[in-house]
Amino acid sequence: MDRQRGFTLIEVMVAIMLMTIVSLIAWRGLDGVTRADAHLQDSVEQHAQLMRALNQLQRDFALRATTELAEPKAPDDPSVASLPAPAAISIRSSDSNPLQLELIRATAAQDGSVQRVKWWIDNGTLFRAAGAGRSRYPLPAPKEGVAVLSELERVDVRVWRADRGWSHLTGSKEENPAGLEFSFSRRTAQGTEQYRQVLAPLE
Repeated sequence: MDRQRGFTLIEVMVAIMLMTIVSLIAWRGLDGVTRADAHLQDSVEQHAQLMRALNQLQRDFALRATTELAEPKAPDDPSVASLPAPAAISIRSSDSNPLQLELIRATAAQDGSVQRVKWWIDNGTLFRAAGAGRSRYPLPAPKEGVAVLSELERVDVRVWRADRGWSHLTGSKEENPAGLEFSFSRRTAQGTEQYRQVLAPLE
């Protein structure tokens, strides 16, 4: 009668080693998929943040105030000249703050009221603040800012002038420019990326 033959110790050790190798390969593959998914999700969120910021900036400009707005009320003293209406767009740039943008735009309710909106950069982060809407001047100051875009490395602003074309805005202030161009570098998971937003011509 034949006796049933079992596995030898060497065969068992070889099987265990093969299972270990297969498990290690599978773990590394799963870890690679997990890392790729996390990397993709991070990239998607970064681009979504960028698009939200640029779309909001575009919307602010699209709803900017026009000359049809009522001018500030004149003082009671007739000898004092009427206050000039504030510029719908005011932008300046300096070494310490590459972007300081203030504009007056219609509120989202489209009820005839307007509000002051401010954009600025602090420590590589772009902030936006909006004040309450009113139907006449003076307008309330913008509230506490909200961070809308982070990881900015470099920001450059250019304005369009009919007589000189595009020129860099460095250490100066411009009111109601004919056009604006924003160029900036941003750190991402894929490295430093370049972006450009043009808002021109402003009518």
